[in-house]
Amino acid sequence: MQKRFCECGYLFWVQYLFQNNLFIPLFWPSIGDIKTISTCPHCGRRLDINQLR
Repeated sequence: MQKRFCECGYLFWVQYLFQNNLFIPLFWPSIGDIKTISTCPHCGRRLDINQLR
């Protein structure tokens, strides 16, 4: 997993899943969580792997 930050500064984790010859990013609010997220829990922005720090 890789540590990444939203534009607002919120920390979360990214894991890449290789499926059908594509790498699909999965966003986790913390290590050990059960559910993935698609928006930042802090500011509500949609998470896009190309716009993260």
